[in-house]
Amino acid sequence: MAPAPLPEAGQRRRAPACNPPAPRKRRRASTYTPAPPPPSPPPATVPVLPANVMLEIIARSDTRTLVRCTALCKPLRRAILSPAFLRSAAAIVPPRRLLGYLHTFDMDKEDEELPDALFSVLHPDPTATTTPAVRSSFADEHLPRFVGRSAADLLGRYEPVTSRNGLVVLRRRHINRRKRSERRSDMCVYNPVTGERTFFSYPPGYLSQYYHPDLGDVYVLLTAEDGIDGCDDDFVLLVADFHGFLDSSATISVQTMSSSSDTGAWSPEKYVGDIIRPWFWLEPWRAAVVLRGGRIHWLAKCCEILTYDVAPSKPGSIRLPVAYEGVNKLHLGTSPDGRLRLLAVEGFVVSVWLLLAGGGGWELEAVIGTEAKLRSMCPDEMTPHGPARLELMNTGEKSSVALLRILRPGCWPTCGWLFVLELETREMRKIWGPYCSYLLVEIDMPSKLQTMKVFS
Repeated sequence: MAPAPLPEAGQRRRAPACNPPAPRKRRRASTYTPAPPPPSPPPATVPVLPANVMLEIIARSDTRTLVRCTALCKPLRRAILSPAFLRSAAAIVPPRRLLGYLHTFDMDKEDEELPDALFSVLHPDPTATTTPAVRSSFADEHLPRFVGRSAADLLGRYEPVTSRNGLVVLRRRHINRRKRSERRSDMCVYNPVTGERTFFSYPPGYLSQYYHPDLGDVYVLLTAEDGIDGCDDDFVLLVADFHGFLDSSATISVQTMSSSSDTGAWSPEKYVGDIIRPWFWLEPWRAAVVLRGGRIHWLAKCCEILTYDVAPSKPGSIRLPVAYEGVNKLHLGTSPDGRLRLLAVEGFVVSVWLLLAGGGGWELEAVIGTEAKLRSMCPDEMTPHGPARLELMNTGEKSSVALLRILRPGCWPTCGWLFVLELETREMRKIWGPYCSYLLVEIDMPSKLQTMKVFS
């Protein structure tokens, strides 16, 4: 077949004819229905512990876990704060009282370094491995980190005064350097567990009246745990001025500052007379001991204990059981059942006395010899015939723990070995600790639960 002739110039090429498009077919509506999805498996049932089993587990947990459980829900909080649970928890785990050092430092001194830990546990023994329930993470880890993180600036500018029932009284370290606007923060009541702090000014006339090297601790911290009639405050700071003894007037003046004070003003002075002898002085470095009901006890020279009842504002006195020479060998404390306790050191023997009910005399509770144990723990400090002597430094409020040290004539200790004596078990251990810039603080952890608010 001959090929088609080419088109001449100027002519368009005609497109070849194509077949007409085929008509589209209509699609039928689909009658397919998808299969239903397989039924989902029933939700897994979360096992629910019975309430009594859960409370039993919580009661056997450490203090930090127990406190955290109170924040989970209101029903659990009410169950934990019920008297029945507190009694059962106390029967399973003995009430744990944490005794530790609260360290302070002078942040204005260039050569003074920040302590490694601003709070260190002293009792129960933080190195013990036989009682894991006592070595709670709260005491060993959480509390020291919390104090160091939240109170470094406070403890670097204030120095310790006294401590009771887990609260600490601090005063400004360099009072002459403070600004006029800082006078309302000369003193502070600090809670190491919660970080709460309450600031207020010094009592009126503090600089001229409230400092004398022989008049002792004039600050006494009273708390709600003391059970004082008519006192519902979290704390009351009492300041006693004993300068009346210097002019033989035999009077003291008392002022108070409460946590509920909105203005931050001290109460008017209250004068108390008829003190036992106008010429006796308080021992300067011994803090006061307060028994339930608000009776304050100060250790005095001449074998006397000065007492002061807060509610009736009535003074009194108690004779010591033995006429000890030198009150630096004595220390007042409180027994676990709330009785007045007297510790006395003669040589290397510690005597423990308890005041009878009603103040009708003393009974000798224990006589503890320490020389053999001290020689085994520190043979270098205990020379065979040396003049070393044992000194009683401090005691816990109700933890039955005494803190001792060995002294030698002519040696002024700054740091060294301290000896922790358990009065009930008579066990001793040594620790390396400071002799200054610290305050012994005792925290009753179970009591913190009783002060929590029960939500309805």
